[in-house]
Amino acid sequence: MSSNGHKVALKLMVGQEADAVVSVLAEAHPEAVIQRYPAYVSIEGQNRLTVEIPRVIEALGSDYDVTRFLVILSSYVGAIDVNDDSVTLTA
Repeated sequence: MSSNGHKVALKLMVGQEADAVVSVLAEAHPEAVIQRYPAYVSIEGQNRLTVEIPRVIEALGSDYDVTRFLVILSSYVGAIDVNDDSVTLTA
């Protein structure tokens, strides 16, 4: 992760849904730093991270919505913008 810009970050509770979100974020934000711990996954980026819910649905192969994403979101760094089809963190 470059030192230019400001950090944004997500911490997700471990599980199948978090794995799908991480997969989507890794593809959409290849510069993101992903660290796995026993109870949570940490994703850090510069300036902006966006979780696109339709892409998470594709990765999971089942229904999913932003409300369920918010359940596994244990903490975040940055300003959060929650919409029906995405969650965006900005610095």
